[in-house]
This record gives sequence, C-alpha cells and structure tokens, in this order.
Amino acid sequence: MKKFFVVLTAGLLGLAIVFTLTAQEKKAMKEVTITGEIIDTKCYVTGMMGGRGEEHKQCAIDCIKGGLPVGIVENKTDKVYVVVARSPSMKGANEELVEYAAERVKLTGNAVEKGGQKLFVYTKVEKVE
Repeated sequence: MKKFFVVLTAGLLGLAIVFTLTAQEKKAMKEVTITGEIIDTKCYVTGMMGGRGEEHKQCAIDCIKGGLPVGIVENKTDKVYVVVARSPSMKGANEELVEYAAERVKLTGNAVEKGGQKLFVYTKVEKVE
C-alpha cells in the first residue's frame, strides 16, 4: 500500500512540474521522440504480475483505466517517465494511452526532469509494429 501512495504521489508531482516550469525552462525544452513500452507505474514499480509485457497487459489496462499513472519505459535507456498529455482541455494521458498498454509506441513531446521526477509531456503517439 505504501508503494501505491509513492507512485500516486510521483504522478501528482509530475503534473505539478508541468505547471511550474518557468518561461525560460519552457523555451529550453526541445521536442524529442522516444520509443518504449506503455506501463502502469504502480505495477512496474512493485513488480506486480511482472509489471510489464504481454502477460501483464490486462492488469495494466485495468490499472490505467482505474486512474493509476501511466508511464513509458524507454527502450534505449530503460528510463521510466510518467506520461501526461499536452492538451488545452487538461485531459490526462490515461484515456488515450490505455489502448497501447504493454505495447511499444513512439511518443513525441518533451522530456522534463525536476526534483528527481521524470515526466514526458507528449503531443503525438504512434504504435510501433
């Protein structure tokens, strides 16, 4: 239960980071594309049901639909980012990314790190075949 709250807090902290970036930090952010597996961060961190891959897919779907923070494990570095959508409607990433749970995607957007929290603010998602 403690790990759940740590993951939940990390997700909320990530959202706070997006809204507290200074104008200079926003200008310095460069658009990038990363490729990786869409995960639910709780199961990934706790290792529940393996935490990733096809055998964990239904669990990831249920967790993401339930509102747990969605993330991406970058292929090249194994870095984990909490993922949020850059959207004027303030809509979260869960609804859009749940269909890609346990699958490889390319996300285009901005990688941000502050206070040890890694966040990926995406503008585009593409499934990788």
